[in-house]
Amino acid sequence: MSRAMALAACAIATLLPFAAACGDGAGTTPAAPGGSTATVEVTNPGVSPDLSPPASKYVIRVEDLGTNWITDIPATVVVDAAGYAQTKVFPSQAEGEKLLAQWGYEGGYQTGYSPEGRDTAVLNGAYYIRTECHLFAQEAGAKQAYDYFNRFAAAQPGMAPVTMTRVGNQSAAYVMTLGTIGKSSINAVYHQVLFQRGNLVCVVLTKGAEPFMKVDAARELALISDKKALGQLDAPEPTPTSNYNPSAGN
Repeated sequence: MSRAMALAACAIATLLPFAAACGDGAGTTPAAPGGSTATVEVTNPGVSPDLSPPASKYVIRVEDLGTNWITDIPATVVVDAAGYAQTKVFPSQAEGEKLLAQWGYEGGYQTGYSPEGRDTAVLNGAYYIRTECHLFAQEAGAKQAYDYFNRFAAAQPGMAPVTMTRVGNQSAAYVMTLGTIGKSSINAVYHQVLFQRGNLVCVVLTKGAEPFMKVDAARELALISDKKALGQLDAPEPTPTSNYNPSAGN
């Protein structure tokens, strides 16, 4: 399996811990993007835009987060149908290709961000981020994909649903406690938010220290992608990094 395919196999929808979210160092704790994580802001749930590719335009960029965040370059990858069909989201590559074709899959994009200071910062309230967005030819396909991803997430061992104010046209949230932060005894907690807006499906995963983390942080991050889909925030296509891989199928 190629590096890109391995990254796709750890897509956020699989709910697996992200490999890069380890390590240690000194640094300051990043502020929560967009202000307080106590937000209950709601974007218009009745609007269903027909969004144009690429999906990368709607993913959270490091510029959206403010200071003290580092892009996880190895976790940044363009996703195509051939690569995504091979991930653990689907029971087999053939079934994945069949479903993606039925849904009118047009491509996706995955990336991640680490706080400066890594685990040291996380132990003081910071958190790691993974995010991905996927575009479909029509809203109907996005709804089918959202339903599938939601069922997949709900079926993962150790995952529990979390009550959350809606994002997009429809959304869901989950939490899992798994492992510890670095070499500490503090539990690591993962929050996942997935939502559908028009022909777009996005997923946000956060990993942080259990005493600090609630679903609010992941929801607030998801709102950034949702606002880009609604045209409320600029949605430029990210500039490729120096070791950027152009396709998850390569």
